[in-house]
Amino acid sequence: MNRYEFEILAYIAERQNISYDWRELINSIAISGSLIDQAMDRLIQKGYLKNQNQIIHVTEDGLMALEPYRVKKAIIFAAGMGSRMNPITLTTPKPLVKVHGIRIIDRLLDALYNKGIDDIVIVRGYLKEKFSELLDKYPRLHFIDNDSYLSENNISSALRIKGEISNGSYICAGDLFLSNPDIIKKYHYCSNYLASYALSTDDWCFDMEDGYAVNYRKGGQRCFNQYEITYWTADDCKKLQSDWSAAYNTDNGHDLFWEFIPLVLFKEHYNVEIRICRNEDILEIDSLHELAKIDDKYMAFEEKNESI
Repeated sequence: MNRYEFEILAYIAERQNISYDWRELINSIAISGSLIDQAMDRLIQKGYLKNQNQIIHVTEDGLMALEPYRVKKAIIFAAGMGSRMNPITLTTPKPLVKVHGIRIIDRLLDALYNKGIDDIVIVRGYLKEKFSELLDKYPRLHFIDNDSYLSENNISSALRIKGEISNGSYICAGDLFLSNPDIIKKYHYCSNYLASYALSTDDWCFDMEDGYAVNYRKGGQRCFNQYEITYWTADDCKKLQSDWSAAYNTDNGHDLFWEFIPLVLFKEHYNVEIRICRNEDILEIDSLHELAKIDDKYMAFEEKNESI
């Protein structure tokens, strides 16, 4: 299945039956009308789609064709302390902090479950026993403990889950506040990093070259802010297993961020696409000040901190 066919088939499969709206497909998939028509004709000829009175639906054969691209698993890194959100995080891990009454991590978990991704592993460390409260709502969660979260960087979390990734997997940060759950997709064609365009940023970013992420760095202009919602194909999961171990065993390897391995140290092993989203789709809450701006119930904590 070529890329155009995949994008159309996956788009319709995630929405089940849709009206054949040519403009909607052009706007949503960013493919020209003539290419959409050609790909639709091929998908119908292959028996992957049916058009009944201008209502398009995916057949059983179409779902089988999509199966190799279905996300099989999600790994969520949630071991860190979130010290910039003290005093809130003195008693609560950052992913469990509530924003407008909902835990930050719940937004990610709900989005994953809604797309049928229910094989989910959370790597926990700081106040790890607190994460067990998630089991009341999500009883199928599996936890892996990282007791090195204070002395090593997040590559230590990566090593602990390398045996868990074999098929196509999401690897995500547990402290991202999702305002748009539709950024989580059920199917992916290739490994990718979620990112939004920035004229200027002082955060981690990369440039785009032929659709791929290059020049990963801290701060830049006319670049893409990276968000740690990433997808890795089965082949790339195998590479990560090997490359994480190789990087960890180098001098200062314990201090590495896991994403440095595919984006910097072993970048020649990977072609990681940039999957573009809007700035407002994800909110990165990195400090108590940013938390208070989003949810004013934390204003009192910030004011108390400022007065100390």
